[in-house]
Amino acid sequence: MEIKPSDIRAMVHIATKRTGTPIHDEDLEQDIALHALEAFRRIDRVTHPRALLMKIVDDAVSEHWRHRRSSEDLDSIAERFVSQAPTFEYDLDLRRRIELLRHGLDLLPDSKRALLELFYTHDYSISQIAHIQGKSVSAVKMDLLRSRHSLARIVRSLANKKSR
Repeated sequence: MEIKPSDIRAMVHIATKRTGTPIHDEDLEQDIALHALEAFRRIDRVTHPRALLMKIVDDAVSEHWRHRRSSEDLDSIAERFVSQAPTFEYDLDLRRRIELLRHGLDLLPDSKRALLELFYTHDYSISQIAHIQGKSVSAVKMDLLRSRHSLARIVRSLANKKSR
């Protein structure tokens, strides 16, 4: 089979069109021509020469992009080409869970709510809370555990009511 530069150029155009904007790179075309020449000399009988050439082109284009991408700086890529999958369902679920948690906190007894607020909202340590409340550290730990369990029970029951 006679390998024409125009055939290689057309195949490179087709192969790179799949990866984005078609490119014209003479070095890539010459590299493909060299690989094709070696392949046709190495293989005795080729039944489908265009298919073999296209396989060589695809492999060379893949290799070209693999090497090119590793050296490309992310800052040079326009923001419109970088996408992020929308998270509508996750955002809605998160809002619902936060709403349930707030409602659960409202239903919690004042002493338990105050303890959870000191620990989680105001970032007081357990020993600081023990000093403020005049309790032992182990008593505050136990109160925190019970408060969390109470809140979890309330939120679970609210979630079950909403799901019905």
